[in-house]
Amino acid sequence: MELNEALAFIHATDWKGSRLGLERMRELMHRLGNPQDSLKFIHVAGTNGKG
Repeated sequence: MELNEALAFIHATDWKGSRLGLERMRELMHRLGNPQDSLKFIHVAGTNGKG
């Protein structure tokens, strides 16, 4: 897709605001073949020393 095609798509899209939730991200990952399923990692998150 060329830049002018992308801009035309963006300007032609009827935006209806935000939708909360993860469904759009799930759909994107599905369309990409769920690449996250083949990753092997551990995500360590903290509370900045409070917990």
